[in-house]
Amino acid sequence: MENLASVLTHLMSKNGISSAELARKTGVTQPVVYRLMTGETENPQILTLKPIANYFGISIEQLLGSIPLDNTNTMDSMLLHNINTKLSTIKTIASVLEDLLPGLVDGYQKAVAANLINEIVSAEILPLLTLNTSNLLKTANQIQELLNSKQ
Repeated sequence: MENLASVLTHLMSKNGISSAELARKTGVTQPVVYRLMTGETENPQILTLKPIANYFGISIEQLLGSIPLDNTNTMDSMLLHNINTKLSTIKTIASVLEDLLPGLVDGYQKAVAANLINEIVSAEILPLLTLNTSNLLKTANQIQELLNSKQ
């Protein structure tokens, strides 16, 4: 089991960040960061540890060395919820587009044939719109399934 000083030093080195930069990014003063890095502070406050753990995307337990860093689950439930909400929106839009595009493509082709539209888009490109929308919908489903399996 590692201690806070070694974990913090490792994370800072791995991320190429100095104590001054960590202090600026977390709001924890530089002298406090230095004392944490040297092990001088034996019992740090939660208000000190939380912004540092959040900055590195780890838990406080991982920062303290009680849980190994390789068990990092950087996605918290709020982040997963937000991503799932956005994916649901994408899926809804994609499924509507998937239903509408064939009719729009057909209408466009008829309008071009009747010389109602002067600017022509290649007829070969139009079916790709439906295919791309279908792929977007499949990808959104796969991402959502993957995220749900991580919860």
